[in-house]
Amino acid sequence: MPLSEAQQNQLAKAIQKEIPFTIYPYREVARQLDLQEVDVIDQLKQWSQEDKLREVAGVFEGEALGYKSALAVGKIEESEIERVAAILSEHPTVTHNYRRTHAFNLWFTIAVPAEMGIKEHLQALSQLAGVELFQPMERTHTFKIGVNFDLKAKESTTVKKKKKKIEPIQASERDIRIIRALQTDLPYESRPFALVAEQCGLSEQELLEFGQKHQSGLIRRYGGTFRHRKLGVKGNGMVVWNVEEEQMQEIGEQLASQPEVSHCYARNMVAGFPYNLYSMIHGPDQEHCEGVARRISGQLGMDDYIILFSTHEYKKCRLRYFLPELDQWWQKNGQK
Repeated sequence: MPLSEAQQNQLAKAIQKEIPFTIYPYREVARQLDLQEVDVIDQLKQWSQEDKLREVAGVFEGEALGYKSALAVGKIEESEIERVAAILSEHPTVTHNYRRTHAFNLWFTIAVPAEMGIKEHLQALSQLAGVELFQPMERTHTFKIGVNFDLKAKESTTVKKKKKKIEPIQASERDIRIIRALQTDLPYESRPFALVAEQCGLSEQELLEFGQKHQSGLIRRYGGTFRHRKLGVKGNGMVVWNVEEEQMQEIGEQLASQPEVSHCYARNMVAGFPYNLYSMIHGPDQEHCEGVARRISGQLGMDDYIILFSTHEYKKCRLRYFLPELDQWWQKNGQK
C-alpha cells in the first residue's frame, strides 16, 4: 500500500538517522513506524528510481582509520572552471565539489591516508589542473555533523550530539574487506546484508557483528542519504564566521545547537579569506537560508559573516575508505 505524505516523511527521517544492523533491517524500521516491511521497501525503491535517494550505506570516522581530511579552495578563471572541476572530480576521494558565490569559487573536500599527505595531493591536483596551489582549510574542532531532511518543510533540522572520542584502529585485511562492503549501497530487499556479504565474499554474520560493534562509533552513521535538490531543498548556504579564538568554543557550541545548522566546524584561516567557523544551512530557497542566518547572527551577537551559496554541484558522494582506485591515482599522479 502506498505511504501517505506523513508516513513518507516519518520514513525519510528514520532512515537518515539510522538503519539497524539486523537480519531484516527494513522490517525493524517498519515495526518502529507501525508500517509494513513491503511498503517500506517499495517506498525506498521508488525514491531511488526517482533519483531522490542516493544510497543507504555507512559513514565512517576517517581519523580513526588513519585518514586526514580538508576543505580546499581555489580561485579559478571563469573560462577554466568546468575543466578544473572535472579534474578534481576524477580524484577518488574528492567527495564534494561545488562552485560557490565568491572570488574563491571552487570548493571541494578531500581525504587521504595520513602517510600520503593532504598538501601533497593538493599540489598534485594543482599541477594536473595547471592552476595556483589549492589552499587547505583543515578542521581544528568539530562541533556538529549531521543532516536530516524534512520532506514537507524542505529543510534540515538536527539536534547536536555529544561527540564521542573514537580510538584509532589498526584495520586488518578482514576489517578492510568488511568496511569496503559496508560502504556499498545496501539493497532494497528483505535480507540485504546477506546479499552484500555474498557479493563481497563475506558472511552475513560477519557484517552484522562488525556493524553492531562499531555502530555510533567507528561507524558514525549507517543510513540513507538523499539528493536534497531532488527533494525541493534548493537553498544550500555555507555560512562562514570570523570568530576570535578565545570565543571559538562558546560560539561554536551555540551555533551547533541551532537545529537548522547541519554541520559546524572550526577551520584554519587562509590568506584572503578571514573566516574560521563554518556552518551549513539548507532550506527551500536562498531567501530562507539568508533569513535563518540573520536570526542566528542576532542571537549570537555575531555580524562578521558571509553566506556562500552553491551554484553548481560537480560531485557529491560519500567518502569511501581503502579504495584501490586511490592508490592507482597516487601512483600515476603523486609527487615522486
